[in-house]
Amino acid sequence: MLDFFTIFSKGGIVLWCFQGAGVTESFTGPVNALIRSVILQERGGNKSFTHEALSLKYKLDNEFELIFVVGFQKILTLTYVDKFIDDVQLHFRDRYKNELEQKGALKLLNNTFDFQDRFKKLLRIF
Repeated sequence: MLDFFTIFSKGGIVLWCFQGAGVTESFTGPVNALIRSVILQERGGNKSFTHEALSLKYKLDNEFELIFVVGFQKILTLTYVDKFIDDVQLHFRDRYKNELEQKGALKLLNNTFDFQDRFKKLLRIF
């Protein structure tokens, strides 16, 4: 069970996010810790990070300067997460390729990335 999934630009613009059912805590703290501890320091080796009770897995998309992050309880062993992040990345890129190619921060801010239905379909597969 996923606690959250977020997609944001390397410039810090959150493009899309999902928060799991029953999750009341914000994912801002764990994501900010990931950014400070791993991404800004370019320690991208193992693509996972632990923050308090959460495990975070992430994937960098250098072509479009995006970061895909999924968070779940660290006591869980979710073997599908790496493949799931890959699939979400491919679907998001395919769907919003034109918007992402323009790369302007204002363009990203003004766009609505309606990705909820596609995300839920992918999640059901796993």
